[in-house]
Amino acid sequence: MEPSAAATPEPSDATHTPTTARERDLLRRLAAGTAGVVGDAFLRALVHHLAAAFGAELAFLGEFLPEPASGRVRVLASWQNGVELPEGYEFDLDETMPCSAVAATGMLVLPFGTCERYPGDRYVRDFGLDSYLGVALPGADGSQVGYAALMSSRPLEPDEDELAVLRIFAARAAAEIERRRHQATLRTRDAEVAAARSRVLDAADGERQRIGRDLHDGAQQRVVALGHLIGIARRKLGDDLPPDAAELLERAQEEARLATDELRELARGLHPAGLTEKGLAPALEALAARSPVPVEIGRLPERRLPAPVELSAFYLASEALTNAVKYANATRVRVDVFQRLAEAVAVVADDGDGGADPLAGSGLRGLRDRIAALGGELTIDSPPGGGTRLEATIPLAPWRSAHEPFLEFGHADDGGRGERNIHAVISGRKTLSVTLAREWELEGGPPRVGQRLPVMDFLGRRRATVEVVSVASVPFSDIDDDWLEPEDVGTETLDGWRSDRRGFYATIRDEMAMLLGEPGWRFTDEEPMTLLWYRPVSDDDGTDDGAS
Repeated sequence: MEPSAAATPEPSDATHTPTTARERDLLRRLAAGTAGVVGDAFLRALVHHLAAAFGAELAFLGEFLPEPASGRVRVLASWQNGVELPEGYEFDLDETMPCSAVAATGMLVLPFGTCERYPGDRYVRDFGLDSYLGVALPGADGSQVGYAALMSSRPLEPDEDELAVLRIFAARAAAEIERRRHQATLRTRDAEVAAARSRVLDAADGERQRIGRDLHDGAQQRVVALGHLIGIARRKLGDDLPPDAAELLERAQEEARLATDELRELARGLHPAGLTEKGLAPALEALAARSPVPVEIGRLPERRLPAPVELSAFYLASEALTNAVKYANATRVRVDVFQRLAEAVAVVADDGDGGADPLAGSGLRGLRDRIAALGGELTIDSPPGGGTRLEATIPLAPWRSAHEPFLEFGHADDGGRGERNIHAVISGRKTLSVTLAREWELEGGPPRVGQRLPVMDFLGRRRATVEVVSVASVPFSDIDDDWLEPEDVGTETLDGWRSDRRGFYATIRDEMAMLLGEPGWRFTDEEPMTLLWYRPVSDDDGTDDGAS
């Protein structure tokens, strides 16, 4: 049998099952196993149930990478029984592999003889996988987007009807891959648009801050000086000043005072004083202190938010407070800013008349545009007579900053792993974290020895503090037992840890590409990693916490 031809041997009489029954059984198993799931979950379920249906030791889905050149494959989903082929693993396709025949002809069935025919394939050779079944994944334009493969030490002998079922599910898998690619393209375009908007926003904020400084240091100071000079003139002229002239000077001094107040408020409105240096809490407290109605400041983030997010939250509070005082007859206002998963949420609510119209004034329209430029959303709930509630939701990842380096553990779907890691850090059982060096660059560079870092969960809650003991940066491929022991990273073997890391970064590839600003990013063995050793400490001794 040639590698480029599909072989479908007849089953023996002892094991013969009517063709339609076998077909129905495979259809039932695959349909039931993949029902109700899409995306990566569908791909993983498919390979799992394919392996179970055929008794294979290895089943995987490989995607042909369009960049940087054809001929490279990335494993999207894998099910293994004694064979290690992790998700995210990439390799170059060549003629020493049976997969190359699938790419050439669309299908390959080798019930036996794979080891003899492809001795150069290390999986075939090392694990004795003498039987191979592969089917191409056809794209919408007729090209192949990848393939599904089953490998076993026992013969894989599908009949024609089972191969037909495989083609059906291969087409479904291809559709999922193309959907992922389309979504990745859209995310890349969204990231590019968001980056362009952010540059415009940063430029506008920078100009507002410059104008605010100029007003404070220039016009405002001159008006203050003018008021002082008028006062000095009044005192020097004394009682000999004609009453009408004295009245004019008094009015001039009062106008100078009012002009000073107006310029001060204008400068604050352009860019709140102290926000950049001291953070959101002092800026909101100053805003509340100047308010004619009581302002309750509720939840606030436990670490500094990125600068454009903090500034947007302040503008939201300022605009909402202005509207509550001028138009809503409110008697109290509450401000909350907190982190929810990977986003910041700012909520301002009052007990006023309600009925706010976001299209009626420029303030709310400008806020909505500003928050949209950050990739967020502003919602307004203002029923007549029921008060007004503004809620802004802004993603955090694209706007990370070096205000305060931190360690974060967990995500919403980690099955509690992040929480277990946090408890291990607190108890001193976990003393090492390995992360992308470029993630620390987004936080202003790797921490220094002796620096204290907050330990955060994925909801933005500060759970503990650690002190950095040692820092190292090495390529992923160079991390061996000279650098760490398996128990340091919670695994039984370093090979298992490496496989886990490759799979993890493959799973979040799109998110990391957006975070790093590199649409084509993928994790490689050459990726620089930061190894960070630390110990748990208490914050009550007044030692520098390393916030920058």
